[in-house]
Amino acid sequence: MSVQLLKIRRIITGTLMTNTYILSSDRQCLIVDTGGEQHKVIEDITMNNLTPIGVVATHGHFDHFDGSVEIQEKYDVPFYVHRADYEMMNEQKAFTRQMAVPSDINFINKDTEFKIGDHVVRIMETPGHTMGSIILHSDGFILSGDTLFRLSVGRTDLGGDSESLVDSLRKIGSFKESTKIYPGHGDSTDLRFEILNNMFLKNALKKGSLY
Repeated sequence: MSVQLLKIRRIITGTLMTNTYILSSDRQCLIVDTGGEQHKVIEDITMNNLTPIGVVATHGHFDHFDGSVEIQEKYDVPFYVHRADYEMMNEQKAFTRQMAVPSDINFINKDTEFKIGDHVVRIMETPGHTMGSIILHSDGFILSGDTLFRLSVGRTDLGGDSESLVDSLRKIGSFKESTKIYPGHGDSTDLRFEILNNMFLKNALKKGSLY
């Protein structure tokens, strides 16, 4: 029996234009970084006849979990975030449209894995943008959240730490250069392009600092 490909679809959501990703295979899907406008996500899931297995936030800033409550209620699925960002999420609830943080929370760590059809998606802890930031990765790709962008990196002044970000960028730099990068905002890229052109990543890898 042939293995179905893991599909990655991007839906731009919310006022901060968050990249919400739907990873799907064999009618199962994992939803990553809901930025609001959850109707767009629900429409995509319905159109493709998918069954969600969970919602993941790559970190605890509101533009990466806004709308998760409604998705949880519709599909009865757990919400996943790193424990280090849970308090931050509660502090920000006044800024979210639904005025609530997700329920049925599972705390993820470096050992967490998600099985989508025949595919395994893994977690890597990448503190820096926030102290609970994570990336998701599988064969050939990374969902980098707000840790690494095309030609940039995440800011560290909203609950993060620049030295931790440098360490996390160095971990990402150890992946194959052909690895596709799907960030939390903006266009996709690949690791080789970023190693050659992203000043912050280049500095992290060569000098151990952002600047």
